[in-house]
Amino acid sequence: MNIATINAGFEKGDFLVREEQGNRVYFDFFEEAFNYISNKGYARMSREDEKHWVDLMNVIHDSVKGGMKYNTGTLLMVLSRPNGDAPAAAAPAKVPVPPKSP
Repeated sequence: MNIATINAGFEKGDFLVREEQGNRVYFDFFEEAFNYISNKGYARMSREDEKHWVDLMNVIHDSVKGGMKYNTGTLLMVLSRPNGDAPAAAAPAKVPVPPKSP
């Protein structure tokens, strides 16, 4: 399973998407962040799983002596995608070529 998160609070109006392999993408609007990650095949976790994940992240961040070295923002949403479900890149459209006239 791959997990992605949408966070807020780094700068005014910034929304951060964190996804696999440490990729981070910033957006001005929540809708842009949500559309970006959902177009990559991620879906929101069930409320129970999302709550468990948020609670786990809070415990992890609280366990760091002296606090985190960076602003973690506010975790807004946790999304997941099963392994191997990455959307395949769309094949380029093939335009029929008319036959050459003699």
